[in-house]
Amino acid sequence: MVSYTVWLMEPIAAEEFAQIYARFHVPIAALDCGGRCAPYNEWGAPFCCDTHHVVPVVYATEWEFLQANTDLWHLWEDKTPAETEQLKSIAPEGQVLIECKGYKLCQRGFRSLACRAFPFFPYLTRQGQFIGLSVYWEYEERCWVINNLQIASMKYRDEFIRTFDDLFARLPEEVEVFRQFSARMRRVFGRRHSAIPLLHRNGGYYKISPRDGRARKTSPEKFRLYGPYKIAAGLPFPDELGMGDDIELNGAG
Repeated sequence: MVSYTVWLMEPIAAEEFAQIYARFHVPIAALDCGGRCAPYNEWGAPFCCDTHHVVPVVYATEWEFLQANTDLWHLWEDKTPAETEQLKSIAPEGQVLIECKGYKLCQRGFRSLACRAFPFFPYLTRQGQFIGLSVYWEYEERCWVINNLQIASMKYRDEFIRTFDDLFARLPEEVEVFRQFSARMRRVFGRRHSAIPLLHRNGGYYKISPRDGRARKTSPEKFRLYGPYKIAAGLPFPDELGMGDDIELNGAG
């Protein structure tokens, strides 16, 4: 899977990323969410930091900024050339696939925007209104955060929203990019007969009807659970599946 960033058209200058990163730096939560999902990954790493599961994609000028300021990142290549070419072929024009040294060597100040936003993306209505954060549903059985949306702090939500408000104002063509992605989510969840989870920009939690877009206020405890997190929630002692393991990680969240 590829983790997309926002720009597909006009570039943002490389030197601007220092300010963009500074305005979007707070972690999702005070706890180490990577330590909650890593026990379920056969590779032992947080899923979001493991390119067996997700490969960050950055805009070319973001890559220029990272190259000039850190040795954390390098260009990504799979061991199988065919897989490398396949992922490169679906990456947006002007963006590159990158990989870091690993979660144990993370330099948090130089996390890519894809890292900072994951597992969230800006959800847009049919009319193109950015109303809040929803999730990359492909990772719902792997990502602990997707199964515990209540842990996303208001500070994180505010920084996410301000960052994308600014980017959409500067690059209005990207509104259509995420409007189409949100429409794809509605089609997927419509076939599932399932509501879309939303962290609204007003601070509330909502379920969005994929059929008509109607928003119903809810509590995060009422969102669906997936995979091992659903199983763990039904156990007398959730720690039996490793949910209580707070291993020390530096990269996730």
